[in-house]
Amino acid sequence: MTQLGYELVDLGHALDRAEEVKAALERGAEQCDLILTSGGVSAGDEDHVSKTLKAHGDISNWRIAIKPGRPLALAMFRGTPVVGLPGNPVAAWVCALRFGAPAMALLAGGTWFEPQGYLMPAGFSKNKKPGRSEMLRARIRDGQVEVFGSEGSGRVTGLAWSEGLVELDESARQIEPGTPVRFIPYGSFGL
Repeated sequence: MTQLGYELVDLGHALDRAEEVKAALERGAEQCDLILTSGGVSAGDEDHVSKTLKAHGDISNWRIAIKPGRPLALAMFRGTPVVGLPGNPVAAWVCALRFGAPAMALLAGGTWFEPQGYLMPAGFSKNKKPGRSEMLRARIRDGQVEVFGSEGSGRVTGLAWSEGLVELDESARQIEPGTPVRFIPYGSFGL
């Protein structure tokens, strides 16, 4: 986030223990203008970030219709905004770009921004199911958009491979090579 112009405060790594998560959030509320977490926001027994925010804070959004990134917590904790990112690295990256960076811009006195994308012909095939939007790691080659071969949110090699994201809305679509798709370069997020 230093690339975006923000000063980082490392609150450390909290183990999956409720008291450690609460203590880290308390330190963040005392020291920071915004708390950005990764992991612990789903609905499992050891997901203490979401449980702590529900018990001691105010969650305005939890679980969104985006892939990857369904577990996302947007909350307030002791007067400090919290963006609770998913624990899987690709999901965390996508949610940090789509929600974290615009939230930080807004808190820094700017406006919420939508990244600039443009239509490019697909160089891939995909049968997209309805119900949630999808963000695919992508890059431009030979005038077409290629997508990374695996959609798994734990595959960080696709982040190094990619130059941006293809954004598919929540509708069902059959994408064939040549179909126009929205490509958002990472530079549109300020990187």
